[in-house]
Amino acid sequence: MKVSEKFTKKQIILGSVGIALFVLLVIYISIAIFFQGHFAFHTTVNGVSASGKNPKQVEEQIKKTIDGYTLTVEERENQSEVLDGSKIGLKTEFDGSLEKELKKQNGFAWPLYLFKSSKIEVKTMVKYDEDSLEKELQNLNCMDESKMVKPENATVSEYSKSKGYEIVPEKEGTEIDTEKFSEVIGKSVTNLQKSVSLEDEKCYTKPTYTKDSEELKTLVDTMNKYAGTEVTYEFGDKSEKLDGETISQWLTVNENMEADISQDKVSEYVATLADTYNTAGKAKSLKTSYGTTVTVSGGDYGWKIDKAAETEALMENIKAGDKVSKEPAYAKTASSHGDNDYGNTYVEVNLTAQHLYYYKNGSLVLESDFVSGNESKGWSTPTGVYGLYYKQKDKALRGEGYATPVSFWMPFNGGVGFHDATWRKDFGGNYYHKSGSRGCVNLPYSAAQKLYENIEAGCPIFVYTLGGTESTKAKSQDAASAVVSAINSIGTVSQGSRSAISNARAQYDALDESAKGYVTNYDVLTAAEAQLAQLDADAAATAADQQAQSQAQPVIDAINNNLVNQAITLDKKPIVQEIRRQYDALSDAAKAKVTNYSVLTEAERLIATMESGS
Repeated sequence: MKVSEKFTKKQIILGSVGIALFVLLVIYISIAIFFQGHFAFHTTVNGVSASGKNPKQVEEQIKKTIDGYTLTVEERENQSEVLDGSKIGLKTEFDGSLEKELKKQNGFAWPLYLFKSSKIEVKTMVKYDEDSLEKELQNLNCMDESKMVKPENATVSEYSKSKGYEIVPEKEGTEIDTEKFSEVIGKSVTNLQKSVSLEDEKCYTKPTYTKDSEELKTLVDTMNKYAGTEVTYEFGDKSEKLDGETISQWLTVNENMEADISQDKVSEYVATLADTYNTAGKAKSLKTSYGTTVTVSGGDYGWKIDKAAETEALMENIKAGDKVSKEPAYAKTASSHGDNDYGNTYVEVNLTAQHLYYYKNGSLVLESDFVSGNESKGWSTPTGVYGLYYKQKDKALRGEGYATPVSFWMPFNGGVGFHDATWRKDFGGNYYHKSGSRGCVNLPYSAAQKLYENIEAGCPIFVYTLGGTESTKAKSQDAASAVVSAINSIGTVSQGSRSAISNARAQYDALDESAKGYVTNYDVLTAAEAQLAQLDADAAATAADQQAQSQAQPVIDAINNNLVNQAITLDKKPIVQEIRRQYDALSDAAKAKVTNYSVLTEAERLIATMESGS
């Protein structure tokens, strides 16, 4: 009895479920059949609700909707305008499109429409005059170009020391995308919408870049990285700090929304550092070995920033956002920073004294006479402060028409340098005036060797002139040179040379013994003096001869006039005696000039004979 009862209950349950399923199936099929001729749940046609309506009912609904139809155009800044359907020739035009759309609907899938909506658009169902619509659109305030505000891109802010760079949000503006606007309005009218939001429909022109643009975010990050660079340049006990306040002035944004660093501005900054801290070529003061401080201009020794290399290095520092302390790239370096950039190791070359000193770590290592460039030929050794290029042994110095081998070569100014000069017998003095080098500093072999063994490349070399430091040798040579010139001015010796010879002798005798040794033509003076003495002797002899002749002539004339070719008688005795007296009064030289003396003696003999009566 119990088993039968249970079976009966089970049958009852199954039967109930079957009946329910049958009822549901009937309902499902009934509704599916219904939706074969009606639109499904949540269906709209051109914006008009078509749920449960057949095409004819939808058409009627659309006709009612068109009558008095207006479209509210919702604009930015809480503005709106109304578009009147009557002004655009709005009308219905049914061509069976609704029926076609209904056939596309699967009525048996009606349960799905309970959970989704279906929007159908039929273009041929609602018509309007496109020209009228366009005209009405142009009459809207939002289409007045004079009132449109163009959108502004989001941008990068000005640099702030505390915040760096930030994104300045975009400004939307009210400029209409006319093509999009016409499309959206046409679609809204076709769908018989009551309103349309230009904002929602994206009818406004958009800024190219917004605050959320990845390009802009990347740009700001990059610019903050660049501006975050901190470079501290060290110049001895001085420094220069470069940071964002300056770097920000070098940054620009290109058309690709990328940060550019102005290389010209970076180069200008490096040039400013060079102008401030370069010491190469600038005048330098030196307390000389003579106790006098000189200011030496010219030359190339000192700090010199390699502007091209440092500009490139600084560009890389900025791109990397470095925070560093460093020295700039140098084309030339010096021993130290500050006013005295040459330290206490240097060569001091005094062209006036023709003498040099080499100090190493403040101690005198070498001093020596030298011979510098020949002034008379325009080859003077140039003054200035230079750095030694390098040093080399056994070098052949070559130039136009010469090749001179040297053992120690130490250049410091182009082709000018220190080297040994074994062909010279003497150094210092004033040889450089007329017999100096082609510009180099000629040194004795031992001095050149010692300098070579102690000096290093880069050593500062001061080349200067200093009046009043002329050496004793130079003074002696200068004094001797005046005497040499005086002797050379004597020329061919004559009686007229007496003053020149006397002057040269006086100048020579006034010299000290060291100076006399530099009078290379002293033999010319002594020869001139000998020649003048001979000329004096010859002139004296001639004068004496002429005087004797002058004294003898009256006696000669008296003999010729009274005794020659005349008869000698006693009456002639007084005359003969007078002639004898005149003759005896003559000097021996004058007596020798009386060439007719024999006529007198013969007359005396004849008178004596006559007086003796023999």
